[in-house]
Amino acid sequence: MTKETKIRQYSTADDTELRSFNIHLGDKTIKTPTKAVLTNNFYKETTFPSDLSDIQELFVRLDDKTLVKADNDNKYSSKKNNDLGKQKDKANGCPHFCLLEFKNKGEEWRYPTEYEIEVLTNLAYSHSSITPIPSIPKVARKLDPENFDFFLEYLDTCYNSIEVRNKKSILGYIPAVAPAYGRALINFYLDRGINAYYIDFDGTMVKSRADTINAMKVELAKRGYEENNFFHYVNASYGKAINDEKVLSARDLLGFGYGLDSLGGVHAGPRRDKAFYEKLKEMKDVTRNVNRLLNVEDYGYYRFDTIKDNIESFYPENALIEKEELFINVESRVQNYLKIVNLQQQCIEADKLTQIVDENPDKSLDYYKSKKNVKDTDLKDLSKNVIH
Repeated sequence: MTKETKIRQYSTADDTELRSFNIHLGDKTIKTPTKAVLTNNFYKETTFPSDLSDIQELFVRLDDKTLVKADNDNKYSSKKNNDLGKQKDKANGCPHFCLLEFKNKGEEWRYPTEYEIEVLTNLAYSHSSITPIPSIPKVARKLDPENFDFFLEYLDTCYNSIEVRNKKSILGYIPAVAPAYGRALINFYLDRGINAYYIDFDGTMVKSRADTINAMKVELAKRGYEENNFFHYVNASYGKAINDEKVLSARDLLGFGYGLDSLGGVHAGPRRDKAFYEKLKEMKDVTRNVNRLLNVEDYGYYRFDTIKDNIESFYPENALIEKEELFINVESRVQNYLKIVNLQQQCIEADKLTQIVDENPDKSLDYYKSKKNVKDTDLKDLSKNVIH
């Protein structure tokens, strides 16, 4: 059986579910809440601060064909390993894990075969301080009471594949599911010594799964793990970025207030057919709407084209990228620069929330209230002390 992830010095806010603890990953200890560093958008000259590099998230998506190439094609395999190695080198040697996603070709969904699972778990294990069970979003979207047991069988096969030769803890995979499935998954993992998990919100908002999060927390408490669990979360939406709205609330950051511990990246692929997105591009300026700058002072994601003329009022001090660099005429560079600046700000904000838990545990809700773009409905959902 895998070793449990070590968690120590647990503390929580009095008025929200915001919490903080020390978690042992690899040979290092990190303090939560934290924002995972993603370096795939970094340039050669990008140097990320070591004091913000707590944990790194790597991501690889494989389909039927690329999975076989990763296992049989020496050149392809070597390049994949070298690319991941370069990404790790840019994160200052912090603990890391590689999220593997299996997405078979075509419209039909299926589970990966036992052979495919071995390839996926091998790659995940080889590039992780804690090994994530690979995600299967096309399958997860179809879960229901009649097929859920097959999903548990998939997880068990992944677990057994890792356990053949395992010297690390395992990071359990939890898709965006209804509460009953969340409870079942917690018990499945605890029965196998797994107390660390990642939730794939699959492009939805954290609050849309508030009942599932609470159901899992209750189940953990029943099993004596209320303070001995870790939740990383990925693909969390802060709203439809393709909307024309000038500012969107930073609802991804509010996940910490729901008791989640580590914010990952957004890797969710398209859920509709190609024709839908081609039509969307005809109706909206997608690139313009997606290019947004995070302002942690008010928890707003601002459409960049609307603040360019007044950038000084929005641009963070000590940003890794000089604001003048955002006015070049290379669209891909601007997109990546914004992602780097936003990542830095998310990391800084996670550290600030850690400080709130340690120094003002009764003021976390007031802290969220001070952010003008946090909506009243979200504040009510975050509060421990409000009767809904």
